[in-house]
Amino acid sequence: MVLHRSVVIVGLCLAVGFAGVLAGGHRADAAAGAAAQRASATAVAIVDLERVMNGLAEKKRREDDMKALIGQRQASLDELKKTLDGLAKQLEVLPKTDRTKMREIKQKQIETAATAEARKQALQTLISLETGEILREIYFKINDAITRVAAKDGWDLVLLDNRSIDIPEALTDREINFIIQSRTVLHAANSVDITDDIITLMNSEFGK
Repeated sequence: MVLHRSVVIVGLCLAVGFAGVLAGGHRADAAAGAAAQRASATAVAIVDLERVMNGLAEKKRREDDMKALIGQRQASLDELKKTLDGLAKQLEVLPKTDRTKMREIKQKQIETAATAEARKQALQTLISLETGEILREIYFKINDAITRVAAKDGWDLVLLDNRSIDIPEALTDREINFIIQSRTVLHAANSVDITDDIITLMNSEFGK
């Protein structure tokens, strides 16, 4: 009787243990299946931001407008330069004995040169700020276009395509490693490149 009970207990233990193994195996398979499903369901696209920028009609228009503004400011600087040249010629023909007139011309030279330098610095600052604002505004528009294209075409993730980053020769190991670490996309098929889609969408909407 004792022997029979022991056999039954051992049999139950083996059965429970085997069931646990099966359950654990099913859970592991289910987890692996879910992970595989998530991975296969993730659609990843890439965008070459530099190519988008260079292909936008808005960027070209705004750069042309900025060049026109720079041309106007440069004309003002050119006038000051002509004034300085004229003052220099006056000094050349001025008698050395006319010290009062000489001091007057030199004072005008100093004032005009200071004005020209201040306007030059102001123009450089203006160019830098305006260029930065253009890039900032267009970047946000690009990001919005990417979001809309991704939603329409079913892309879950869009990465910056920086495969064009080159590794020049004659660099230190630290510099080369920095460049390598900067590259986030090592390979991508042409089918996941939505750069042209972004350019087409933004150019079609520009000016409307």
